[in-house]
Amino acid sequence: MSDSATLDMLRGLEFFHGIADEHLKRLAEIARPVEFPAQSEMFRELDKAKDVYVIVQGQVSLVFCEPSVGCRHLMQVGDGELVGWSPLVGRSRMSDTAQTLTQTKAIAFDGEQVLALCQEYPRFGCEFMHRAAKVLAQRLSAALLRLLEMCGLQLPDAQLESD
Repeated sequence: MSDSATLDMLRGLEFFHGIADEHLKRLAEIARPVEFPAQSEMFRELDKAKDVYVIVQGQVSLVFCEPSVGCRHLMQVGDGELVGWSPLVGRSRMSDTAQTLTQTKAIAFDGEQVLALCQEYPRFGCEFMHRAAKVLAQRLSAALLRLLEMCGLQLPDAQLESD
């Protein structure tokens, strides 16, 4: 796929809305369009953290596996969403498993190359990492809710001070 076609694909993804075209062009240069059949793994928990993905089209289940209890579905992600964020935050291993539920098209980026772009273009880097941090915060909140759901825990009401 040409850089031009990849650039058009990036422009259409929610994760990249509002990113300057000059930076999208640089991302397109390091992007690799990839496809995964339904019911396959994009990456596995504890794999070496190398690539970061943005889903172009498809549905992916994020799964956490523990040998003593098996695998547990954490959440489902789809079009326009970032997965495989571990290399962006210095983790050497992936923190979960991404299993495709449908045939999935994605764009893969080498994490080290993304970080190099972030360093070379600090304004872009700040915006990109801000967006990645929002994804992490959403995933953390969703994982916490899933944990509470699985454990059946009820948290007591808490009074919050108003402004």
